[in-house]
Amino acid sequence: MHSWHLVSAAVSTSIAFFYLLYLILLNPRRIKPTSASFNRHYHRLITWIGYTALSLLLITGLGLYFHLIDPSIAKTLHFYAALLLVIYLFLHAAVYIIQYGIRIFVTIFSFSRENLPKHLAFCLAMFCVIGSSYYFFTARNFHPLEVAHIAIDEFIEINGTANEVAWEKAETILIPTFGGANFINGATPIKVKAVENGEEMFFHISWYDPSQSLQHLPLVKTEQGWKVTQDGFHHFNERTHYEDKLAVILSNTCAFGAAGTAHLGHKPLKDKPAHWAGKGYHYTQPGKLVDLWHWKAVRTNDMFLADDNFIGPPEIERPASRRYTGGYMPDGKDSGSYVMNWKWYKQDIVIPKRLPKYPNALNDYQDSTKHASLSWVIPWFSYEPYAAENDRFPVGTIMPSVMYTSNRFEGDRADVRARAQWSDNVWSLELVRKINTQSPKDISLHDGVCLWIAAFDHAQIEHTRHVRPVKLVLEQ
Repeated sequence: MHSWHLVSAAVSTSIAFFYLLYLILLNPRRIKPTSASFNRHYHRLITWIGYTALSLLLITGLGLYFHLIDPSIAKTLHFYAALLLVIYLFLHAAVYIIQYGIRIFVTIFSFSRENLPKHLAFCLAMFCVIGSSYYFFTARNFHPLEVAHIAIDEFIEINGTANEVAWEKAETILIPTFGGANFINGATPIKVKAVENGEEMFFHISWYDPSQSLQHLPLVKTEQGWKVTQDGFHHFNERTHYEDKLAVILSNTCAFGAAGTAHLGHKPLKDKPAHWAGKGYHYTQPGKLVDLWHWKAVRTNDMFLADDNFIGPPEIERPASRRYTGGYMPDGKDSGSYVMNWKWYKQDIVIPKRLPKYPNALNDYQDSTKHASLSWVIPWFSYEPYAAENDRFPVGTIMPSVMYTSNRFEGDRADVRARAQWSDNVWSLELVRKINTQSPKDISLHDGVCLWIAAFDHAQIEHTRHVRPVKLVLEQ
């Protein structure tokens, strides 16, 4: 669907341009409306509505594709222009067919013996431009990211600062992204640069986010018991009480729509559950796989990792799970995990798995002025199994909900080391992974691999996006 959308954009742009030239240069005969004043004014009005709708559609579409217009404005105008064009096609074409019958189609291009060569040459030129536009919009549809080569002994510490000399060799590209929740107008620019040493590839990704969001579904004590603080999590679309995140899709193909994995709509898979929020699923065709790195400000940042995941064909529906995720799955792991500090999730009341051994361990979390400087991860061994007789915390007590059972993952899921720092309204994230992990769930990092990068501003699923992928270009 994404590819057809962009192909139609290339064809529509070319045809609109050439039809304008056709009207100016060849001055074709046109059907004159009947003498009735109403018909004359009606067709003139509808024609100008069509010109306006098509012009707005092409301008906003090109503006989105080339990042020339504020995405939040362009998306809205593009949508309404498309609706207006559909209305125009009915009001224009249907009325003409009713008035003139099928002979109207003959007059769209009025050929005669005298001007036939000109028209044929014009049509040939138009098809050549359509082909060129198709190539321009599809084959050259990427942001090139030049990956600088560094010596194997040049040290880069993965700490989120990217202040080593090695980074000075890398060129930075800017990717405007849009369509997310909570960012200003849903958009944030993302800066990316990369280096490699023959064994590993390093990425530095930074993006504007005026709020550092670390309170991930905290628990709060009520008169009835503990409750998950949420505003949409029950339907898997939390947009308030959630950590910041960043995701990177990596693929050997550069197809539109995140390597062809984005399938939008309420129920894109007929034999699978509908999406809770109507957003759709990520999945691939059978036998295909793309890599996915998922950095999480609370759940993985203190592990110095990004969650190494993948997107494959649609998974089976699991009756015991409320949430179906399409083809989005984590890589396997040998040990280590983060878990949520409740036994069974319920919207109203939950029972924590563990409570602090010492009640004063939660004191700082009750002071909102200290929230930004606190760790919102619970250390497993500093807490003890929940017992009702030990639950003496007063109503209103806040407790973090993310718990590490160990200090990090082990195995395939730990292939991507990562660490981020937030300062001056900007997240600065460093990631590194072996060029080839030998894992069947990972993509080898070579010349021509395409990336899609999405930022989340305290949102569970509503992330930013960009149309054209980032394509790795390695030094030869």
